Amino acid sequence: MSHFKINKKALMGAALLATAPTVKADGTGGGSTEGSKSQRGVNHLTLEEAPLENITLCVPGKSMAGLTGDFQYLPDRVAVVIPPFETNYVKLTFVVSHMTAVDYDRVLFLAYSQQLSPSEQIATPKSINKLELDISSLEIVGIYNVSSFGMEAQPATRIGTGNPAPRAKWEFDINLDTTEIPTIMNSGNDTIYMQAALLRKSDFEAGQFDGMILSELDTIQFVPNECPDTMVAEEGKPPVRVVEMCADKEGRFGSCNSTGK
Repeated sequence: MSHFKINKKALMGAALLATAPTVKADGTGGGSTEGSKSQRGVNHLTLEEAPLENITLCVPGKSMAGLTGDFQYLPDRVAVVIPPFETNYVKLTFVVSHMTAVDYDRVLFLAYSQQLSPSEQIATPKSINKLELDISSLEIVGIYNVSSFGMEAQPATRIGTGNPAPRAKWEFDINLDTTEIPTIMNSGNDTIYMQAALLRKSDFEAGQFDGMILSELDTIQFVPNECPDTMVAEEGKPPVRVVEMCADKEGRFGSCNSTGK
């Protein structure tokens, strides 16, 4: 059974990923963009999370201290409190930024895995960020069609000319299933890793994934009932104190005391 509620199309996408061309043993893998100049939407994406409603989040350090409002981005490593049996789901917003306009259709997908791969399993020479997820345990949470946009010639004005290739930011919500996630937690693996990827729709349908560009890796830990006192903010560094953030049913968030949780 899937740990998230996903459709057959998502499962088909995961199967395609499992058959994608892999990196050669000598590490050549069709080239690399390592050390290349960062070009937003051209060789990398940005993946962010934001609390939406009915959710308690644990954030390492002071990165969220004092922040309030309707919509705030989180650091790349967070924990989500999963209160068993209190509600069927908690809702988290994912935001993928820097999709540059092109004149062909693309597919955007968000994938997760409970494991990381020690080496690159799929060659992605166009992407600065490499696929760090282990494809043997990979599932696709959502697949989204990105149509061509923004390629019209822009008129000149006295203050300047608009860029004909703007960048788009997509927001989509994921219902985290509180009836299934406890099974993950009880198995001793309470952490998932997530990345977003963008590629030509024709390549996606053909199962050719070497042309995709990827986001950075985000880490989400699931914890029962309440936030821990400390958590690791960066691998290889000691744990830091946790800031607990709560979002109410209207999506407003702040300290948990202020939202009545």
